[in-house]
Amino acid sequence: MTPVFAKEPKLLTSPITDEVGILSSTQITHLQSVISEIESKTGAQVFLYIIESLEGENLETYSLQVAEQSKIGQKGKDNGVLVFLSVGDRKVRIEVGYGLEETLTDVLCSRIIKNIMIPEFKKGDIPNGILHGYDAIALILFGDADSNPNLQTNYPDGIGAAFSNDNTVTNIGISIVVIVVAGIVYFLLTDGKKFKRKIWLDVFYGGIVVSGLIYFLPDAVFYFFCFGMIAFNLYLLYGRWEWFSYPLSILSLLFWIPFLQFSFHTEWIVLFWIIGVIGSILLVIKLALDDELLTSYKEFAKKLGFTGSGLFFHTLATLSLWFSVVSFLNQESIFYIVYYQGLILFTLYGFSISVFQNHAIRYGVSFLLWLSVIFGFYFYRPSIENTPQLIDYNTLFQSFQWFCCLVLGFVLAKSIHVKSWKTRSLKYGLISLVWTFGFSIERILGFSDHFSIAIFFFSYFTLLILHFFYTIWEESDGSSYSSYSTSSSSSSSYTSSSSSYRSSSSSSSSGGGGGSFGGGGSSGSW
Repeated sequence: MTPVFAKEPKLLTSPITDEVGILSSTQITHLQSVISEIESKTGAQVFLYIIESLEGENLETYSLQVAEQSKIGQKGKDNGVLVFLSVGDRKVRIEVGYGLEETLTDVLCSRIIKNIMIPEFKKGDIPNGILHGYDAIALILFGDADSNPNLQTNYPDGIGAAFSNDNTVTNIGISIVVIVVAGIVYFLLTDGKKFKRKIWLDVFYGGIVVSGLIYFLPDAVFYFFCFGMIAFNLYLLYGRWEWFSYPLSILSLLFWIPFLQFSFHTEWIVLFWIIGVIGSILLVIKLALDDELLTSYKEFAKKLGFTGSGLFFHTLATLSLWFSVVSFLNQESIFYIVYYQGLILFTLYGFSISVFQNHAIRYGVSFLLWLSVIFGFYFYRPSIENTPQLIDYNTLFQSFQWFCCLVLGFVLAKSIHVKSWKTRSLKYGLISLVWTFGFSIERILGFSDHFSIAIFFFSYFTLLILHFFYTIWEESDGSSYSSYSTSSSSSSSYTSSSSSYRSSSSSSSSGGGGGSFGGGGSSGSW
């Protein structure tokens, strides 16, 4: 019985059919040269078909129907290839004829789509993704696939980046259920001495469960490993108080540098900075929990005429001046140097509650003077620096937004005193709500359509985590339990852009032969 299609499969009469009109004449000429070279050297026919929408049709079924009806490839050799794109559905497929399935394998087609084409499509550069995809197909058909690193692995950006997909959260949930069920089955089997427990049986049973998870849900296992390593780091940092816990904790943090480089292929220098900053913060917290070191530090600060927290914030403020020195040496704009250095200093001293208790007026006056200087540099910058007035207002606004939210959240956390978990929950809810509206002010003012309630839940979770750390601090110090919280939260905004395409078609003087297709190839979406 012949299948009935709501969208009739098109009979392709030329190697390039662009019904959307996204390819320029130069790009079409380049593709035609690649197609001609492939056909002259290998005899294979590689067609391109771009449509606006599948109109509800199944991608694999429709592309196969188009390839077979157009008889792409030479009769008897079945060496046709169809690169099919549905721009409106954001889907792409490479359909491969029987005769090329051992050369242009499903694995290689998948790598062409996921590693080469889709990254360009996500940037909004569909023509470039098509061109790169055709170049990769040519390399494979010419027997030179080894020259393209993207064709050698399923994870060119690292295994961690590959596992960060829409199904990861679901897979983590499924794996948790599997582990719980496996645990229940294990205890039922060993209960009542129905089965005599032996180490090799336990290992065998656990190995089967773990192997199954690794095979079917590798992304979940990857993140379980990450969570386990984080827990191990925290145990070394805060679970042990012997002298050797310090070098062990440092070594455990250093492990993340090669691990993240392997997982995400991030630059080494970036990883050193990230791990260095995070490690420094965690070690400072650990040192602050050590009674002997804390006593020595307070005595040292007292000799200099400071409190312990005062010396800490003054030290950070002094170190932050290095930002201005480096920026000045790099010939950065004075406007940006004054603006960001001011934000850094006011944020640091905004985290010191004693400023608001004892020097609130000085803080406010200094803040207003800083704003006046900023406006002065803004209006007179062109005449002072002899440069055009090019300012990234979005970045300036976001940084000021972060400053206001963080400092205001800290002040609220320290100013509102509570004695029970019920009122503490309301307190953290209020702070999270302030942050949610603060990070969504563009939506409130009508400048943006973006708003995410996830900010509230992320902020609330962050406050609970930091409260946990402070509870450890209080218990290790032997003092009474109190309410305290500082936090920083981050919001990520996802900005999507859409492109409109004109409808047109391009044709060439080549037609299909009589190749057969059996569903080989691969599909993808972006």
